[in-house]
Amino acid sequence: MDLSQIAGSLPLRSGQPLRIENGYGRRISVLEGHVWVTQDGDPRDIVLSAGEDFVLDRPVRALVSALDGDARIVRQDGIAIA
Repeated sequence: MDLSQIAGSLPLRSGQPLRIENGYGRRISVLEGHVWVTQDGDPRDIVLSAGEDFVLDRPVRALVSALDGDARIVRQDGIAIA
């Protein structure tokens, strides 16, 4: 199934993390691949696979990175991407 046309989806390339400034309350949903989510000051490593999601729970910068190749996530409107 080609998920590239899903509205609001965003490709993540290996080695090119997505930076989200103050994404508190925003949901990251993985459509394809695996991603690593980290938030400034948070000791957790959040690893998600296709079909999983995570709600950013801190009002700080977050990084979302593709793991083991490229990935695709659903981007919500209103996320400030830097």
